[in-house]
Amino acid sequence: MIYWSALFLVLLVGFSLEYFVFTRNWLRLLIVSVLSIVIFAIIVGIDYFAQTAAIEIRSGSVTAVDHEEEWDEWHPEVCTTTTDDKGRTSTSCTPGYWEHHDATNRIKTSDDGWITVRKSMDGKVKFNDSYPNTDSELAYFYPIGTTSASRHTYTNKVKASYSIFKNKEVNPDDYPYLPSYPNTVEGYIKIPRFIGDVPNKVQVLDRLDELNTRLNKMVPNPEKPGKLKSWKEVNLIFVNLGADVPYEAGLALQDSWENGNKNDFVVSFSADSSGRIAWAYAFSWSEVDILKLEVQDLLMNNGDTADFLTIIDGVGNLVEEKFERKQFADFNYIQVQPSNLAIGFIWFLEVTLVVGYFINGLYSTREELRRKGSKSRYSWI
Repeated sequence: MIYWSALFLVLLVGFSLEYFVFTRNWLRLLIVSVLSIVIFAIIVGIDYFAQTAAIEIRSGSVTAVDHEEEWDEWHPEVCTTTTDDKGRTSTSCTPGYWEHHDATNRIKTSDDGWITVRKSMDGKVKFNDSYPNTDSELAYFYPIGTTSASRHTYTNKVKASYSIFKNKEVNPDDYPYLPSYPNTVEGYIKIPRFIGDVPNKVQVLDRLDELNTRLNKMVPNPEKPGKLKSWKEVNLIFVNLGADVPYEAGLALQDSWENGNKNDFVVSFSADSSGRIAWAYAFSWSEVDILKLEVQDLLMNNGDTADFLTIIDGVGNLVEEKFERKQFADFNYIQVQPSNLAIGFIWFLEVTLVVGYFINGLYSTREELRRKGSKSRYSWI
């Protein structure tokens, strides 16, 4: 493999220079060899992370709140006595002082644990030492049971393999209006999962949050007795790509979002100016392909975005009945190869290391020969 060649180049050239040209300073060769391996490992590691790091969105609800009042801590005077080499002692003291600790406010969600919050979800009220002052006042801004969502990273080898899910007949670059994947957390616990326009969008977002929370309620884990797990492990997303866009835009979105993350179920569609749905396309890593077809049929049969709450409920029922998240352990066999950019960096840094090694070795050998007054086979230096 070409990227391994860069590493072996340093080791081989370094050994050859040290044995045939320089004064055989093997410690110098060892240091450079270790440095070469470290450079190689760091670049490959960063590149692997860049190719495989993915974000999944989990859903839950606020389960607890915790307010801790501000308080002042007294640090007493501290004195230190030292003795010099002549036996004389001296004492220095740091005066006592008060340290103020600000009030803290935390909420606990079933999907992300404890979160420190410094303002209300809408950002209009900033928390300080004066307010809120109790758990109940904090719960006014974050009521128990409020739907929540959070980001979590995982390793996705599929991202590094172009051939597994790509639609070769479309190019996402031909559809510049495709939206970005929705993973931005708003108000600490909210991630909008309806993209595009729809009547009554506020109610649609709330209903979609409620549905995702219900689909991801914590249930006993049959594989780990005594432990809990998310029920469906699904993140349901709707995307209105706009009026009069071709069906291929849904395929392009699938490619752009790399088939979604491991627990996503994405429903893309196009509705005309009157709100009539022209086409629908669903994609997911679900083990049940028929679910995608049934969801597409449901949207087409309903046909009107004016009653999208009914569509959400219908899709939710289908997902609740048939969704099975694919286990990404099935893809552990995929070999992730370094990208061309990483290979270029490896070669650049390793060759730079060889050049630096040669210059340093040449200079060190010449200085050593001058000191010893020796020439022999090094007379050309």
